[in-house]
Amino acid sequence: MVYDVIIAGAGPAGSVLAYLLTQHGLSVRVIEKARMPRYKTCGGGLTFKAIQNLPFDVSPTYEVKATGGIMAYAGREMVRLELERPIAWLVMRDHFDHYLIQQAVQSGADFSDGLTVKGYETVETGIKVYTTKGSFKSNLLVGADGVNSIISRSAGLLPHRKLGIAIEVELVVPDSVLQEQGAYATFDFGALSYGYGWIFPKSDHLSVGVYHARPGKAANIKQDLQNYIKMNPILNENKPISIRGHHIPQGGQKQRLNNGRVILVGDAANLADSWLGEGLYYAMKSANIAANVIVEYFENGSGDLNKYTDHINTQIVHQLAYAGAIAGLVNRFPHFSTALLQRSDLLQRAVLSVVRGDLNFQQLASTLILGSPRILTQALRQKQLTNA
Repeated sequence: MVYDVIIAGAGPAGSVLAYLLTQHGLSVRVIEKARMPRYKTCGGGLTFKAIQNLPFDVSPTYEVKATGGIMAYAGREMVRLELERPIAWLVMRDHFDHYLIQQAVQSGADFSDGLTVKGYETVETGIKVYTTKGSFKSNLLVGADGVNSIISRSAGLLPHRKLGIAIEVELVVPDSVLQEQGAYATFDFGALSYGYGWIFPKSDHLSVGVYHARPGKAANIKQDLQNYIKMNPILNENKPISIRGHHIPQGGQKQRLNNGRVILVGDAANLADSWLGEGLYYAMKSANIAANVIVEYFENGSGDLNKYTDHINTQIVHQLAYAGAIAGLVNRFPHFSTALLQRSDLLQRAVLSVVRGDLNFQQLASTLILGSPRILTQALRQKQLTNA
């Protein structure tokens, strides 16, 4: 059988794309190297803007509805914000990703897990994909196989990636700690040099991690995580379930994301923001863009896959460039940035609006520039009131 599309990778980008394509009557096979469900290092923050790019209800996967945010510095809470609308829905990625691929299969996609893609070649009839257990043929191939994408390397795409690194531990804590954390997502920009730490509540434990945003190796990342846990008194009594590290792609540079009959989506396309390291929204967004281009490709009998790269660069990479600029500013001056955030409600609303998806990074940059007099005035006034 020759499939219309083979997708390497059953993460959010691959599974959502498979669902969308099968909904349009295309034949799809998804190939995943791990056995599903599988653990994935990720805070599991599913923002409102990410949910808007999902073609079906995923509420069965929700663990906690984050109704507030805590901004901290080096383990010390600076500001706690209660929100009128949830900032995110927190999920465990093993359950969430498994749920997504199940929806794709129910929609008609064929699925093979525990199968590693070794590479591919272009043949007269399309694409021949080689795996550890035989080969498959298709008209198009999508690399949704993560930041260490085999498809990307085989296609000669993204040879020079910028990568950060995150490490996360799932902690079992006393019920009193879960109650103290509540439905708040904690972001700590003093947790380590050039990055941040997080505490995300789940239904029966806490996900705790640190993200080193500077590209290159982070030799002390495990020690950074241990230090961050020690900074937080509420984490003193804990039992680790698992600890994993993972590279985070840092998007923001316009690069080619298709070559011949191959395109890249999600982390494989280096689509995550440099500031918070969020990739879920961009995975879903890129899947929607890819689906539109691929469906048009088949409707026309052939098509221009260069449109995909153009759309990604315009709709996503452009915003990620602004995210990179903001990340550079915050990570160079973390204490000053956190102090401003603590004292300016304008800045608080702007930052949380970006996380939720009500504002994009370009709009946040404009707010920082145009609103800087008001932000500084609010910060100075609040400091005077505090010292009075």
